[in-house]
Amino acid sequence: MWVFRELARLLVRVAVITAVTLALAGVLALVSAGSFLHDARVLCIVFGCMLFAMGGIGRGSNVERFADRGVMQAAWGTIPGFDALQSHPEEPHLAPGPALVLSGVALLAIGIAVF
Repeated sequence: MWVFRELARLLVRVAVITAVTLALAGVLALVSAGSFLHDARVLCIVFGCMLFAMGGIGRGSNVERFADRGVMQAAWGTIPGFDALQSHPEEPHLAPGPALVLSGVALLAIGIAVF
């Protein structure tokens, strides 16, 4: 059961990271002087490379500690309604690296193929 919970959590993380980064790329492309499509493409590729590099840093880094949900929940609390995605301490869990790498790959694919 924990495998499906971790895969669901990974998909949610990838979707949220990709959506936030696409929104940021869209806002930056709107305020720039060039064409929207070109700027959005460049920013998706740049942000995709940055996320890919952040995911490739490895375990025990500052990026992993910042993206750790346990630390964030201790500081900010939990979001109501996300109990199904909560991890249990006795079960293994994925590091934030795969979510960052997959988000980077998704943004690179969007920047190359779509825009």
